[in-house]
Amino acid sequence: MSISEQELKDFRAQVSAWMCDNKPADPGFLLPQTFMEVGDERQLEFLREWQHKVWSAGYLGMAWPKEYGGGGVARAFQAIADQEMRRYGVPICFNVIGLGWAGPLIIDIGTEQEKARYLKGILSAEDIWCQGFSEPDHGSDLGNAQTRAVRDGDEYVLNGQKIWTTMGNFAKYMILLARTNPDTARKYDGLS
Repeated sequence: MSISEQELKDFRAQVSAWMCDNKPADPGFLLPQTFMEVGDERQLEFLREWQHKVWSAGYLGMAWPKEYGGGGVARAFQAIADQEMRRYGVPICFNVIGLGWAGPLIIDIGTEQEKARYLKGILSAEDIWCQGFSEPDHGSDLGNAQTRAVRDGDEYVLNGQKIWTTMGNFAKYMILLARTNPDTARKYDGLS
């Protein structure tokens, strides 16, 4: 897909106009600068509504497939929208684990059923995602992860514990690191 400089310039003007018209008023409480700072329900709901508004306007998930709530356009458009959001100092789109990890992974290797089930919820901020990597006895030494996932028919049974799970208190879903094969020579093998 070839995109002209004029198309990108016109799009930047469109996003700029939307941001100017839709930048939210000061909510009267401190807004987080990063997703790791979301600490209470007020912040969560404010940011959830803002992310939904940005997505509904077509400025989030722009390169994701249209049939799953994305825009179906080149990544260059999303880069411009992101630049304009930073320039206007609008609130963050906080579902970072969903937007940056879960969504792209599901797009790349998920089934059609998984794409239909998860992607729109990620974009709309209806479904918040977190990551479950660190563990009590090993911190962020992921090669020593002890949480186990044992196959039981079509499912995995998990046994273990995670800590420092940013957004875990608000999340509906988690990207989880677990040991699916404990009998490996190297500590990073056998992790899923």
